[in-house]
Amino acid sequence: MSRTLFLGDSHCAGFYENQDGTCTIWDSANNYAELYSKIYNVPSAIYAMPGACNRHYPVWFSWLVDEYKTDTAFIQSTYWNRYLFAHSKNLDWGDGITKDHFVDKSQASTHRYSNLVFNKGRFELMVGQFKELYEDFKGFEFSFEDPSAHYKVFNETYKYSKLWFEGLTHLQLRDYLTDLIVVDHLAQERNIDVYVWHINNRVHIPNTKDLFGKFKRVKFAEKSAEDFLRKEYKMNIENMHIDSEHYHKDVHNAIAEHYIPWVKKNSK
Repeated sequence: MSRTLFLGDSHCAGFYENQDGTCTIWDSANNYAELYSKIYNVPSAIYAMPGACNRHYPVWFSWLVDEYKTDTAFIQSTYWNRYLFAHSKNLDWGDGITKDHFVDKSQASTHRYSNLVFNKGRFELMVGQFKELYEDFKGFEFSFEDPSAHYKVFNETYKYSKLWFEGLTHLQLRDYLTDLIVVDHLAQERNIDVYVWHINNRVHIPNTKDLFGKFKRVKFAEKSAEDFLRKEYKMNIENMHIDSEHYHKDVHNAIAEHYIPWVKKNSK
């Protein structure tokens, strides 16, 4: 049986915070992927986790297409200020690590997958540059008269440097396009159409995407779900939250019923 694949972050995993401080995950009513599958009677498989970053997607996609027959995949592009860090108790490079090393298969019977944080002596975790955790930009100094002026950045913390001198620069752009070119290559090999989209306007998708050549099977939605639903259905999703970040079921249902079909027809 062929399945449509969905890759994403907490929005794709039916995740939200409850008023009592607990969290809900894999709520089918707050999960656009499972709603789409139900509305259109399309079998699906989902790989998602709260806080997922774009660097996850080549590995997740590669693993999913080994596991499932598919001709269609939707990738929810997410925030560029998220990155990964990892550790091995043996302090090795991980040569020979398999793609499924961190796959949480505990819900495989429902075709839902997520990531483990610890497994077999290895650790992998997403780090988010949340407002309460990062420092505001302090400026940058460079001078041909004083070639060492920029060395001041070496005195900053890693998190500060990671955000302001990598995450929000052309380096992140190159990494983003590199990761998606890998997905594009895998999609060409398997004859899969891949659609990349973003849920709101706080997520950035670059206008220029051909840094490493034209994408052949990966296509990009030109409008976010936020813009599409505002224009076509007069919905302001930023006023429709179930918690500080996540949207309630009406938004997920509209994305499933209206936006994803539009993405499939109009992406370029």
